[in-house]
Amino acid sequence: MQIKKLMALAVVFALVPLGPMAIDLYLPSFPQMMTVFEASEPQIGQTISLYVLALGVGQLIAGPVSDRKGRKFSAMLGVFFYGLGSVLVLFSWSLEGLYGARMIQGLGAAFTMITAMAWIRDNYQGAEAGRWLSYLGGVTSAVPTVAPLLGTLLASYWGWQGGFWVMALLAALLFAMAYFCFDSPKPCQPTIEVVNSQQLKCRVRDILSDRRFLTYSLANTLSFGGLLTYISVAPIVGLTQGGLSQWTFSLMFGGIGGLQILSSLFAPWVINRLGRRRTVRFGASVIALGGIGLLWVDEVYGFFVLAAMGAAGFSLLSGSATSLALESFRHCAGLASAIDGFGRMIGAAVLVALATSLLGSGAMTLAAVLLLSVITVVAITLQGRQGEPAHER
Repeated sequence: MQIKKLMALAVVFALVPLGPMAIDLYLPSFPQMMTVFEASEPQIGQTISLYVLALGVGQLIAGPVSDRKGRKFSAMLGVFFYGLGSVLVLFSWSLEGLYGARMIQGLGAAFTMITAMAWIRDNYQGAEAGRWLSYLGGVTSAVPTVAPLLGTLLASYWGWQGGFWVMALLAALLFAMAYFCFDSPKPCQPTIEVVNSQQLKCRVRDILSDRRFLTYSLANTLSFGGLLTYISVAPIVGLTQGGLSQWTFSLMFGGIGGLQILSSLFAPWVINRLGRRRTVRFGASVIALGGIGLLWVDEVYGFFVLAAMGAAGFSLLSGSATSLALESFRHCAGLASAIDGFGRMIGAAVLVALATSLLGSGAMTLAAVLLLSVITVVAITLQGRQGEPAHER
């Protein structure tokens, strides 16, 4: 592999963790931030929802910009916004300023994620591209295991601002690395040919009217909503209500991240045994069982055990649900994937915002969102084998 390409690949792998890092790194600092900003638990929790909202919407902006201006430009623009948002958080002394800074940070993360995925597609084809994209997914899954421990260490020495200083410095470093390591962009080839806007509208209409797409895209949205709700309420349940130390909380949170990695590795075996449709239903059932358990358990360690079921269910079903959602759109997979990803991000953010606004930040909030995966179980069961590809029946 050429040295220049290897250096660019290293930058791509460094861009990917920025998205989840901006959530997991500062979770142990929630109680300190509540004191500094004189805010309630749900108000600080909204910093995650707004970040994810910007991350989802930002992808619709980042994709066209990256295609027109090139990967180098979009990478540098992304880490610039990411770093700017991190610095603005550091100098925010009101909730409104904090919310705005987090949305800028989310916009930056959208650009870095799109750039990383698009660069892999530009430089690798077929099975090799799939292998590198899998490696990127593994890096993303590893962040929740490591980041809370690092966040606890930073908060212990430098307070709640420590994690955001690290993110700002990392963004500055990656800005320089992207400038020197990325080549000038090659002309980007669109995933589908669009002759006119009417053709694009027809394709969007076809995707949004496809029953299989809607079923499995909904499965992704509900399961990711449960995962995001867990991330939002876990600091409150563990640190504030449960009285765990920051180190204990970080170990619990990191352990669930490790379980997610194991579940992702276990998912292909489940698919071989059950098929993709039943794997999605199985994963959704695991999530729903976690929600049922939370209705009856009010002990902090029990909360994390049952939350782990929700996280594991998400990792089990995510790959199968995504592939089934895109199954009918082989010739416009990029467009279908964008709609699925956007809907997942925005839908999950809305779920978290509604749940925390109506129920506060506690175990019952997570229980309510996890139980929504019953909808997935019922929908797939009623759909029967009509929702399963012919070769898998």
